Amino acid sequence: MIADDTLRILLIEDNPGDARLIEEMLRETTVPLSSIQTGSGNRPRSEPETGTVDLLHADRLETGLQQLAESTIDIVLLDLGLPDSTGLETLTTVLEHPIAVPIVVLTGLTDETVGIRAVQQGAQAYLVKDEINSELLSRSLRHALERHQRETQLTALATVSRELMAMTSFDDIAERAVTAAADSLDFPVAMVCLYDTDHGTLRPLAATDRAEELLITENPTNDVADVSTQLSSACAEVVGRAFATDQVVIDSDGDSRSSRTDAELPLDSQIVFPLATHGVFLLGSASSPTIPSTGVDYAKILATNTQAALERLERERRLQEREAELETQTESLEQLDRINAMIRDIVQGVVHATTRTEIEQAVCDRLVAADSFRFAWIGVHDALTQTLTPHARSGVEDGYLESVTITTDESQTGRGPVGTAVRTRELQVVEDTMRDLSYAPWREETMKRGYRSIASIPLVYAETLYGVLTIYADRPGIFTDRVQAVLSELGETIAHAINAVESKRALISDRVVELKFQVRDTELVFLDLTEAADCEFSFESVVPRLDDRLRVFFSTRDASVDEVVAFAERALAIDDLTLVAEREDGCVFECTLREPNFVSFCLEQGVTVQTLTAERGTGQLTVELSSDADVRGFAERFQSAYPESTLVASREDERSVQTRQAFQTTLDDRLTDRQAEVLRTAFFSGYFESPRASSGRDVAATLDIAQPTFNHHLRAALRKLLSLLYTD
Repeated sequence: MIADDTLRILLIEDNPGDARLIEEMLRETTVPLSSIQTGSGNRPRSEPETGTVDLLHADRLETGLQQLAESTIDIVLLDLGLPDSTGLETLTTVLEHPIAVPIVVLTGLTDETVGIRAVQQGAQAYLVKDEINSELLSRSLRHALERHQRETQLTALATVSRELMAMTSFDDIAERAVTAAADSLDFPVAMVCLYDTDHGTLRPLAATDRAEELLITENPTNDVADVSTQLSSACAEVVGRAFATDQVVIDSDGDSRSSRTDAELPLDSQIVFPLATHGVFLLGSASSPTIPSTGVDYAKILATNTQAALERLERERRLQEREAELETQTESLEQLDRINAMIRDIVQGVVHATTRTEIEQAVCDRLVAADSFRFAWIGVHDALTQTLTPHARSGVEDGYLESVTITTDESQTGRGPVGTAVRTRELQVVEDTMRDLSYAPWREETMKRGYRSIASIPLVYAETLYGVLTIYADRPGIFTDRVQAVLSELGETIAHAINAVESKRALISDRVVELKFQVRDTELVFLDLTEAADCEFSFESVVPRLDDRLRVFFSTRDASVDEVVAFAERALAIDDLTLVAEREDGCVFECTLREPNFVSFCLEQGVTVQTLTAERGTGQLTVELSSDADVRGFAERFQSAYPESTLVASREDERSVQTRQAFQTTLDDRLTDRQAEVLRTAFFSGYFESPRASSGRDVAATLDIAQPTFNHHLRAALRKLLSLLYTD
């Protein structure tokens, strides 16, 4: 129906009598044809109380087609028998016209079969001329208009559905759904709101002009020029309820499923469809309180298609993100595989290295053999000067280390990855040297050499820093979390290898360095013992236990057993104190030391504790390490761990090496003839086998001595042998 509420009917009839009859019937009709929604669906909804019928007449098909093209026609009454066209061909010609309007075919009694075929081909209805009356005519016109409207809307919905499923953005989907609701379903108020997960609210994504006027308010932000939109409070309540309950809300007087809401929306009728987790779709009217059931059904189809399009796009987005993530993961795993292969190669090189220098150089050489790493170097930290001395380097260096200043203090030159790694003992990464390097000279020099990212790995084992390995890569972002984890393990492996080499050299080196410290630190529990019991203390020996804890033997003088036991019960650092021997000049005890302690600190760095004597809270500690070990570094680390200690002496000495023959000669000199005879006879008789081949009684009988005499000589011989082995 056009704006003036007039129903325009085109009658194509060549018989003047039949034409006058149709005209009279239309004048007599009591059916409110003007209340029918007519036209192609692109005009606004109107709800008039009265209306008129405008009848246009053409007596030829050609004239009728011309009027159809030039005038606004709502429905066509078509006689199939015309001077210039007859039969179903007449209908076909009108159906092929660019302007689609509902057609009611007029037939005679003898042509009723043709009328049925006409409906099958596209006519909305057919009327037998001799049976027409005003009521039948008006009812047929109304039904034809309604059927045509439904067909038009269904066709439009099918087209919209295809378009929605082809769209690639949420904005486009929302805008097309709103347009379809207004143009095809005649809902002047239409709006799609999507759920904003960041703010937990529904925000309008697309809306008709009428919806914007009635349901959306402006929300000024801090920036005067920036104004965002939000739903009115009443609208937010309605759509929020539908979204939260996932229930369709229908507010229409003409619908039995109507459920009025408490919120006062400026709409006479509305439908709110939840779009799953995406948001809601609101359709309504500010001038019509009634939504016909077909309108609800078609709106539901549109909402369902909109939801399906949103879900399809969401799935595609997630799939694309997943594919991108998998591609990134694949690239990362490939890179990680390459790095793992490189790490295995480095480990092999480290295992076969016999000196610290070989270890450090092998690490740098194999790192730069990888395509992505341009330069690698290892620096050793000097705690006094707070600088690093390069020990090994490999790759594209071009004088880089000489052109930049790198320190480990809190100054500007110490805030880079290397200095920070030394201070924190944690791996440091510069993702992009152009963006992340704060010190301009570093940034300039790294860019000259193609260094785009940096990783500094502290070489720490047993809380001892052996140096810093720094790697420079040719592209940013190469040091991912997985790569960093691998490099951290590599740093520990390198530090462990250096520790092992230095410990081994400390054991086999002929020349050793002896360091003597004066210690007063309260962390040394034995110093507290000398003050608490007013006694003298002497370290005897240490035996590692199977659980990696240390069993320590020590002696005291001028202290009773009860005093030492009472102190040990109070001291947190001592476990399992046992009295070994009580002599005239003192007592010998055995205990287990808890971590950390000074003995384990030295052993973990390949340093041997020789002596520790103490009295009145002050002690003298003597340790021994190989001459080619980092003597200065150990001294600094020890004084850092025990700040009250002072290095008072350092000397290099030649370690005596005893051959097997010399050891045998020394042992023979210490054993009496009878002790040597008893020890040898017991060994070769199988006394020390498990199970024993000969008992003590059997060996004693062989030697023609009593068993107690055998036991006495055997213990004396073993004591001299073990004393020579462990102490001399």
